[in-house]
Amino acid sequence: MSKISYQRLQEIAQGIGLSVVGVAAADSLLEDRQRLRAWQETGCAGDMAFMLRDPELLSSPRRLLPEAKSVVVIGAYYDRQPRLPLPKGHGKIARYAWGKDYHKVLRAKLKRLLEVVRNSVSGSVTARFFSDSVPLLERALARQALAGFIGKNTMFISPRAGSFLFLGEILWDLEVSDLPNAVVKANCGPCTNCLDGCPTQAFVGEKILDARKCISYLTIEKRGALTHEEREWLGDWIFGCDICQDVCPFNVISRKRSLRADIPELRAESGVGQSLDLIELIKMRDDSKFLERFAGTPIMRTKREGLVRNATVVAANKHYAEALDALEEAALHDPSVVVRSHALWSYLAILERERDGDIWRANLLIDRVSKDSDPLIQRELSLIRGGRK
Repeated sequence: MSKISYQRLQEIAQGIGLSVVGVAAADSLLEDRQRLRAWQETGCAGDMAFMLRDPELLSSPRRLLPEAKSVVVIGAYYDRQPRLPLPKGHGKIARYAWGKDYHKVLRAKLKRLLEVVRNSVSGSVTARFFSDSVPLLERALARQALAGFIGKNTMFISPRAGSFLFLGEILWDLEVSDLPNAVVKANCGPCTNCLDGCPTQAFVGEKILDARKCISYLTIEKRGALTHEEREWLGDWIFGCDICQDVCPFNVISRKRSLRADIPELRAESGVGQSLDLIELIKMRDDSKFLERFAGTPIMRTKREGLVRNATVVAANKHYAEALDALEEAALHDPSVVVRSHALWSYLAILERERDGDIWRANLLIDRVSKDSDPLIQRELSLIRGGRK
């Protein structure tokens, strides 16, 4: 059986730009499996069918590679620079999405790591590598491999560097020798900053997140219409949310030091940056323009409909009257009924607050939109006529 020392593995990883690397046994994660099963049964996964897969599969590395002897877990930190003041008419982007799509970036690094290791050992190496793309409990593996712990906000936390960390894994039949015996004593202690700071109270207990209330879930994973309460929850976020990490004491030092992403492609200047212009998004009518603007970035996950839907909501939440013309056009002509219904709601909400209840203009749009027979539009109109609850 092929073998490599932990020190040599570290040297290889650092040589290709990976600052964090650890090794865990490829054993099943039995305790995590039980917690996952209990979480699934509560319905907290929302519409995320991929999180409802068999807990045994998600917690069993050898189901993915029967020959696996160990799991290499790599970490790459993303931007911890100060968030700039949000420009007027913009919506916020979660830190992890500022740069290029981390899935592709990390897979390229993992592929290169595997190539160099194969050239460094005698004998063949059977392996699989991935980053947030297969059914596997990554954070649980990171807890074992990277000498950290799972925080009350469900994030993997490195005691020295915090939680703004991308994860990737290699399963292989390679033995890694001379592993350090790291003992993790750090934990959240009595701190409840993340639980208390969540504006939607999405944490229903320590380490228990109800995704259905999570701003990240609502802006990225949830398809279709948002309820009026969910629209209020978005605040000024159009993609993701950082609140439960920003308030975590373990992230204070890295943010104060304004550390940049480990890998240049993951930095803000390589992708969409910290925020996006709402009017630009609301005017985005077709998928080709969306693809042209956001290809190669994490923003692709929410698709055009979801991102434009979010932009209309944030425009209302921020009382952005400058978006009225774009919202009116979207309410009448966007190809997505989801966008049309949300644009209608946003338009009327802004008029109520910013134009002293411009009833004539509001009624004119309502009259024009009333000709749209789609059930979602008619439902929105019914709520509007009933006083918008």
